[in-house]
Amino acid sequence: MRPLRLCLLLLFGLISSQKIPRLKLVPDDVLRLNLDHLEGPKTMFHEPGSEKVFVGGRGVLKILTFTDSKAKTPEQISLRAEDKATQDCKKKAGHMRTDHCDNFIRVIRRLGGSITVCGTNAGSPKCWSLINDTALRKDAQGKAVTISGENISPALPSQGVVSIAIEDNLYSAFSGNKSSIQRSYGSKKKLKTEDKWLARTEFVSAALLKERESASDEIYFFYNDVNQAPGLDEEPFKAQVGRVCKADEGGKPLLVDSWNTFLKARLVCGHPSEPPRFHHLQDAFVLQEGRKRDEAVLYGVFSSTWGTSAVCVYSMNRISNLFKTSNFKGYSGTIPQHRPGTCGVTNPTITQRSMPQLLTLIKDHPEIDRVIYPEGEHPLYVLQNNDTYTQVVVDRIQDAHNKSREVLFLGTAKGKIHKVLRSREKTVIIAELSPFNKEAPVSSMILDTTTGHLYVSTEFEVARLPLVDCDEYKENCWKCVLARDPYCGWDPDGKMCSPVSQNYSGSNLLQSLDSQTTDVCKGAEAKLAQETLKKVSVDSKAFIYLPCPLRSHHAIYTWVKDEKTYPCAMDGQSCTLRFEEKTTPMVPGVFRCTATEEGYKEEITAFKVTLNSGRIPEVSLLVVAMGVLFLSVTILLL
Repeated sequence: MRPLRLCLLLLFGLISSQKIPRLKLVPDDVLRLNLDHLEGPKTMFHEPGSEKVFVGGRGVLKILTFTDSKAKTPEQISLRAEDKATQDCKKKAGHMRTDHCDNFIRVIRRLGGSITVCGTNAGSPKCWSLINDTALRKDAQGKAVTISGENISPALPSQGVVSIAIEDNLYSAFSGNKSSIQRSYGSKKKLKTEDKWLARTEFVSAALLKERESASDEIYFFYNDVNQAPGLDEEPFKAQVGRVCKADEGGKPLLVDSWNTFLKARLVCGHPSEPPRFHHLQDAFVLQEGRKRDEAVLYGVFSSTWGTSAVCVYSMNRISNLFKTSNFKGYSGTIPQHRPGTCGVTNPTITQRSMPQLLTLIKDHPEIDRVIYPEGEHPLYVLQNNDTYTQVVVDRIQDAHNKSREVLFLGTAKGKIHKVLRSREKTVIIAELSPFNKEAPVSSMILDTTTGHLYVSTEFEVARLPLVDCDEYKENCWKCVLARDPYCGWDPDGKMCSPVSQNYSGSNLLQSLDSQTTDVCKGAEAKLAQETLKKVSVDSKAFIYLPCPLRSHHAIYTWVKDEKTYPCAMDGQSCTLRFEEKTTPMVPGVFRCTATEEGYKEEITAFKVTLNSGRIPEVSLLVVAMGVLFLSVTILLL
C-alpha cells in the first residue's frame, strides 16, 4: 500500500500544483538601495504605512526612505560600541580574533512609542531610543541615553535572536547552546524558559495568536532543535513550535521567574507514515485578521538535506487546540482538572495545594505527545528547480468576485521572489521576480498591506516592490486572465488589465483563478502579423538553431511547418528548434512556434527558411550560425 499511496500523492501533486514559476520577470518599478558598506548581520524593521525602513549593521543604523517615486539617500546614525566595553572585550579575547568587539545591531522594535535599537556593544548589550524616528535620544549633556540590553540583544553577533513586541512588552528568543525564550522588557514581569526545556535551538520567527478574549492571547515561537552530531539515519534538525501565554506572570513556588504556561510540540512537513524528508524549518509566518482565530493559518518553509524546499500549511486553530487537549509526553499520571499551560484569567479553584502539582507537570513534561502535521498531511507544494526558499510572508485579499484569496511571497537563496496563488484546486507560482542587482539569499521580508508594498532585503540591498503590478499582463484579455493574479483582472470596457479594488462594490473585471479553462475571453488564437516573419537563408547542411522565447513556463510549445510538428529543446528561456543533418535535416519553408495554455493558442515567432543553391564556405556558415544565435539572444532579451 505504501508505494501505491506514494504514487497517488505524487500524482495528486502534479495535478493540483504548478511547481515552477509561470513567468520570470524583472520588475520595472522596483525601488532599491545598496547596503554594500554595511557590515555584519543585518536587522531590518518597517512599520505598516511608513515610508521608512530601518536597517542595522556593524556600528551603524541606516534609515532608508522610499517615496512614491524614488528611494532617497539613506540617513545614518553612528552607534559604535562604548570604549570601556570594547577594551574589556579585547582583553577577554586576548590573541584570538576580536571582530566581535564592536556593536552589532540585532534588535529594532517600537517600544513605549519610540523606536528602540539594541546591539551587542562588544559583549555588553545596550539599547538606544530614537526621537521622531530620526535621531538618538540624548541627555542634558548631549550624551546618548542608553539602557541595558541584557536579555534583549545577544552579546555575540554570531548568536541568533528573534523578537516580538506586544503591548510595549518585548519577547526575545535566543538561539545557540544556551537557548531561551524570555519576556525581556516592559511593564510585565520578566520571565524565561527553564534550561532543560530547550536544547541547542535555532529560532526562526515568532507570532501572536489573538483569541476572542485578550487575556487568553498566545505567543508562538518557531524553531529547530539542532542535532550536533547526527548519525547517517538521524535527522540533523527537528522543527518545533513553542507557546507561552501573554498573561503569564510566573508560578509559585516552583517557577517563580519562569514561564508556567510554556508548551512545545514537534512540527512536521509531511505525512505520518512517511519518514520526515523536510527537516529544517527556514521561516514561518502566521496569517490572522483581527481576532478570528478559526481563520488563522501558519505557513512554514522547510528544506531537506538534499537542498530542496517545501511549503507546508497548518491551521493555527488546530495547533492551539492540540496544546489544550493533548497528553504530555512522558507523563502517565492523571492530568489535573485545571489543565497545566492553560491561558486566560487565573482559575480561582486552583489552591496552594494543587499549584505545585501543576507546575511540576509543566516543569518536567512541557512537550505534548502529539506531532503537528500540515493540512492534508502533505506539503502544499515542493519547489522543483535549483533554488531553495528562505523567507515567506502571506497576504489575504478579495478577488474580482469578492472571494478571499491567499497570495504567498517567498524569498529564495538566489535573491528571487516567488509570487504564489493558493487555491483549493491548485497552487500556482504566478511569477518569479528578480528585484536585485546582486545574487544573494533573501534574508528578510516585510509585507505592508497598508501601502501595498513588499520590502525585501539581502546582505547587499533593500528593495521595495508593489504588490499589484498589472502592467506585466497588459497586452490582451488572455494574458491578463491566464496570469491568475488575484490582484488583477481584465477590464472589457477599458480594454486593459486593471487592479482589483479592495473596497469591493461590485466589479466587471474578468478573472478565472480556479477553473481549468479560461474561456472568459473571446477568441482563442493569436497569430503574428505577416511583417514579423523573420527570414533566414542557409546551406542545407548547416547546423543552426531557431529560438522561441518562453512567454509562459506553463504553456506547451510546438514548432509547426505545413501541419507537421517538430520537436524542440528547452534551453533556459527558449524552446529551440535544432536542425541537424541526421536527426532533423534542414528543409525550406515557414516554421512557426506556438504556445498553448488553458485553451489559448498564441503564435510566438516564425521563420522563413530558404536554402542556398551552392555550398557556403565554412567562414560564411559560421557567420550564419553566429547571426542566428545572436538573433536568439536578442529575442530572449525582448
